[in-house]
Amino acid sequence: MKGTSIKNYIWLGLHWRYLQDANPGTSIHGSSVVLFNIKAVRRLLINFGLHVTERAATELTELETEFENTAENATLTVDQSNKLKETMRILQRTLSAETEGSIAYIVTDKRLDIKKLLNNTAALFSPNVFTTIPEIARHDFEEAGKCIAFERATAAAFHILRGTEGVLRWYYCSVVKKSRVSPLLWGTITSHLRKRRTPPPIELLNNLDNIRHSFRNPTQHPEKNYDIQEVQDLYGLCIDVVNRMTKEARG
Repeated sequence: MKGTSIKNYIWLGLHWRYLQDANPGTSIHGSSVVLFNIKAVRRLLINFGLHVTERAATELTELETEFENTAENATLTVDQSNKLKETMRILQRTLSAETEGSIAYIVTDKRLDIKKLLNNTAALFSPNVFTTIPEIARHDFEEAGKCIAFERATAAAFHILRGTEGVLRWYYCSVVKKSRVSPLLWGTITSHLRKRRTPPPIELLNNLDNIRHSFRNPTQHPEKNYDIQEVQDLYGLCIDVVNRMTKEARG
């Protein structure tokens, strides 16, 4: 998956249209004129992965070479103008055929910031939390963000809950140095933490038990599906307990 601004697609169309309309007497060299637009079209075809059109653009490449060898003050001749227009007209058939099978999906706004969901998961947590938690948990929360952005809500829930459980195990091993429970299961961990001489804050333990009973356990069964609003609520709930656990682990 590769993200790109839709503005770049608009620019491809603008460069393309310029070359289709380039009349005799148009400057070849300089900013935003003929040679500039030819190079821009070829570059964008490569950037967008339109390899069929890019390979079919041999005549456009030949024109680029021809124009590069003209004087700095050169302008299009009648023949050059006609050839350029005809080249772009024919090439557009290939472009239309190739792009018909290329589908672009637009990520719609969510209650959680899209840019953070896709590229800056750390910004959804309290400062310095994300860099502290285990790498595997960071991966799960990053994947959850992408799933929410692309509206794969149930998949996001799996990653959120797995990431939260990973942080819980890390937190438990950070505060309990010996006589740990085995295996490290969510329920046995919180039960053991409640029995300690100095247990963690009751709010944290209650939140962890609520997530386990209300979300983690039901999510393991095929009957449970999430919608996009519910999973965003779950993400916020789990971010809160991760922030709390990280603060406690740091002492």
